[in-house]
Amino acid sequence: MSNKIYKISEDIYFSAATFRLSKNEKDIKLSNKEAELLEMLCEEAGSVIPRNILQEALWPNQDNTDTNLNRQILSLRRKLESFGLLDAIDTIPRVGYIFCAPIEVTGEAENTEARAETSGDSPRARRQYSRRKSDRYFSPKRIMLVALLIVVACSLAALIYRYSNKNTLRTINLGHVSLSTTSETENALKLKIDMLAPLVKKVPRNEEERVSILIGKEAISYFSIDNKNKELLANVFLLRAGHSVAEELQCVINTMALQGKNVSHNYYHYPNTTVRYHSNCQAPDNWVEIARKSKIMVAMNREIVVATVIATDHQGQTLFNLDSVGNIERDQGDIAVEIKNTIVNFIDQKALTSNGMVATLVAALTPPKQKLLFIQLPGGIYLSSYMGGVISWPSRGNLNVIQRNEL
Repeated sequence: MSNKIYKISEDIYFSAATFRLSKNEKDIKLSNKEAELLEMLCEEAGSVIPRNILQEALWPNQDNTDTNLNRQILSLRRKLESFGLLDAIDTIPRVGYIFCAPIEVTGEAENTEARAETSGDSPRARRQYSRRKSDRYFSPKRIMLVALLIVVACSLAALIYRYSNKNTLRTINLGHVSLSTTSETENALKLKIDMLAPLVKKVPRNEEERVSILIGKEAISYFSIDNKNKELLANVFLLRAGHSVAEELQCVINTMALQGKNVSHNYYHYPNTTVRYHSNCQAPDNWVEIARKSKIMVAMNREIVVATVIATDHQGQTLFNLDSVGNIERDQGDIAVEIKNTIVNFIDQKALTSNGMVATLVAALTPPKQKLLFIQLPGGIYLSSYMGGVISWPSRGNLNVIQRNEL
């Protein structure tokens, strides 16, 4: 936009720099587009200016500007007519426009407003500056960067939360015996495994025997193997209400020293994974012995485990018989088994109603769906999530792995 002042028809003045039409005391402010259009018409007064030239000058690189140009021509005509200047802009159909009024350039304006806007003193300049500042702060790149930082921060917070709440394994290893529990069990039972180390030291020491004890939410289990004497013993003792964990652990250690027939059977040559469950640490005669026969198959790139669980009492009578099938997922040495279906083949109803331990074991084995976790412990045995954590181990087919890795 130039600083020229045009005199139109002897008494009308147009200042391109200040966007104004004036005559005597009357003054009209033009829009930016109106001022640009009138200046082009004044510069080419008496000549036809094609529509496409006007459109490209006023709205560069835009399409469908016919309506915009028609609107600006109409508005400009009305403002000129308000000064009594009729038919100043003539339309050449399908070509363009011609400015017919006499034109004379009389000088240049001071353009104080334009300088004020450039210096940032005018309200319009302040608005433009604020808009530019806003655009700078809220540019697409900045928005993407902030969004990325938020995603990273949220991911990091979630990772820290998962790590701080992860169910981690806690173990005390005293050479011949190890004591394990999980952080979830520590929180649930309000115990610290380190405080139990003096009790574990009292476990009888046998040079050829390796003992693992696990404290779970509902039971204390232990597993011992003696390859020299070919003995493998396993027991699970349900925790008694109203007794501290230290008291229960001491009771289990005392029971372990007995190792009588009412405590455990020697499963060293037994082909299946077997364990005895006791209602308390004193190991009364009414134990429940569970044998699990498992078979792993591969189908459609998936490992599927099919297991039969048979529970008997101390007299050898069958208490219940279950079949289950599930998918296996392996993570290094750890195993997750998602049980898809459990079929109850037989339950001794009398034993179920009269023996609380039988009811507990059936309830733990027969939910509609469950996911069991097996975390590998030293010696080739596993921590199972069953009943809040009990010790499990491979059957006889994998027993040599235990001997080779640990003993």
